[in-house]
Amino acid sequence: MERTLRENNGGEVNLQFKLLSAIGIIIIVAGHCYQGGISLAYEWFPPYSFNLALLVFISGYFYKPTHEEHFVKYIGKRAKRLIIPAYLWNIVYGLFVLLMSNFGYTIGGKVNPYNLFLMPFVDGEAFVYNLGSWFVYPLFCVCVFNVLFRRLLKLVKLDKEFLIMIIYLVIGLVGIQISINLSLTEKKGLLLLLLRTMFFLPCFQLGRFYKASLEKHDKLNSIVYFAIIFGVQLIILTFFKDIDYSPSKSNGFDNGFIIPYLTALTGIAFWLRISKLLAPIIKNWKFIRLIADNTYSIMIHHMLGFMCVKWLFYLVSVITPLFADFKIHSLKTSVWYFYLPNGVKQYCLLYLAGGIFVPILIKKLCDFAIKPIKKKINTLKQKNQKSVKQSSRRL
Repeated sequence: MERTLRENNGGEVNLQFKLLSAIGIIIIVAGHCYQGGISLAYEWFPPYSFNLALLVFISGYFYKPTHEEHFVKYIGKRAKRLIIPAYLWNIVYGLFVLLMSNFGYTIGGKVNPYNLFLMPFVDGEAFVYNLGSWFVYPLFCVCVFNVLFRRLLKLVKLDKEFLIMIIYLVIGLVGIQISINLSLTEKKGLLLLLLRTMFFLPCFQLGRFYKASLEKHDKLNSIVYFAIIFGVQLIILTFFKDIDYSPSKSNGFDNGFIIPYLTALTGIAFWLRISKLLAPIIKNWKFIRLIADNTYSIMIHHMLGFMCVKWLFYLVSVITPLFADFKIHSLKTSVWYFYLPNGVKQYCLLYLAGGIFVPILIKKLCDFAIKPIKKKINTLKQKNQKSVKQSSRRL
């Protein structure tokens, strides 16, 4: 079954994981707006029982052991890709909170040095409009810990994927148990960052372990495959209630420290096979690629996308007799206010669309604005390289 294609530059694209990435981010965004007015097997696989684990799994799948040879360079690239943009956007959203306060909006925390520079690492939700960015920081910590730990294991000849899987799983289980023990205590600061990171470590390694050891054996008949997954999930749903949990707050682990990883495993396994089956049908559908290639921006900006939909409803309520029950006070005081005409939850599909495509538009506009700057920088670099070469020849 062909699941890759060649890009224009000659690189291969894994269509299955492109589709899986698109599905993963849609589930994340839908989870923040009443499931987006649609159902993606949520009755069987509640989104908060696996959604973030799925995204981390995908990140782990694309990790390469060669990064350990140049780990400083790898960490630098991860910081450039994950941390720096999130920090810059945090400043932008801080300014946005200040701006909106002039119009009576009380959403978002105070704009101060703590919320601008330290809060993103230890919380990530102060300015609310970009609350999805909290995910970036523990993911970065996972990447850093993983590459350094692997390099250490390599020195003692113990860099075995199965061993790393066991070690990370133990770390994750310990992290969940600590969260359970502190269930009556609000987790804050570096402790929260640590617990988030500990939870994500096994999910990241599961992606790497699947890539290195399991993918080549993933040939089980789909009927048998789904029968096993649904059978296991049915047992979980029968004996455990409310299997959702919240890695962002490191709470909700009411069913002990094992069930969260079991539900993460079944949810990942389900969508992994769905994406495998659909990839040859969808092929290189640009719509899916558009979403999959902009998951970072969607994670950062989807709450602003929701706000854009609310502002449209508000505008219509002002200039027409429609939507007279729109609550302006709620709009200005809670980011979780979703106006649904006549309470029809299918309107959440509009919020889902806003949460997906407004961030993509933001990314495209930023790329358009930055492109001439990058071009100028590259031109200057080329000129400097030429001058250096000319100087060396003269010498």
